[in-house]
Amino acid sequence: MAARYLIRFDDLCPTMNWDVWDRIEQVLMRHDVKPIVAVVPDNHDPKLMIAPPRADFWERVARWQDAGWAIALHGHRHLYETTASGLLGINDYSEFAGLSYQAQRDKLNRALTIFARHKIRVDLWVAPAHSFDATTVQALADTGISVISDGFYSRPVRLLGATWVPQQMWQFRPMPFGLWTVCFHHNHLSADALWRLAQNVAHYEPRMLSLQQVLAEYRIDDCTLLDTALSHAWLAALRLKRRAW
Repeated sequence: MAARYLIRFDDLCPTMNWDVWDRIEQVLMRHDVKPIVAVVPDNHDPKLMIAPPRADFWERVARWQDAGWAIALHGHRHLYETTASGLLGINDYSEFAGLSYQAQRDKLNRALTIFARHKIRVDLWVAPAHSFDATTVQALADTGISVISDGFYSRPVRLLGATWVPQQMWQFRPMPFGLWTVCFHHNHLSADALWRLAQNVAHYEPRMLSLQQVLAEYRIDDCTLLDTALSHAWLAALRLKRRAW
């Protein structure tokens, strides 16, 4: 099967960079691309306080969901409390990994209460800093969230009782096969980066899927040794690239 793509945007909250986001949203709507949008329910991270808060933020989220976009729970307050790198080992800071089950469950309950207050359904989980542990996965399951956007696999897999839809790239590139999620943090995109994003959305649009299509069309089996080996190889390459930066 030819490579297919998902697109994901992180750090959506009332105080995000609305000038950039409004331009991105126009591109997505024009090409009928249905992304994953990772929403911070109660942002306290000063790095995400870029613009005055939009009073209609949750109304916008509701419209995105009505349009078929996947709404992800992106932590609680987007504040890092531990130095745990979690299951993926990408970053050594986390809002969740390393905390007790009850502490994580309490965070999730508070976050989900905010979504419920605004009548927003949570479709999946996106961890701040890609950092979460097996305790997080269990707490998510116990609150009814069974889909995770993360992992360096080439296909969706079942692991720890959850469905993992992989997220491996931060820019579009041609791939020979597999399912690839490209993640963007839009708040600090330059004009050139925004132009490239628009060009890539137009170019890859025929091969782009929504989360709903992925879950309906892909056979999702347990994670195998080959999946794990490919994931470790991808992570090793990512670490080498980071050191080069």
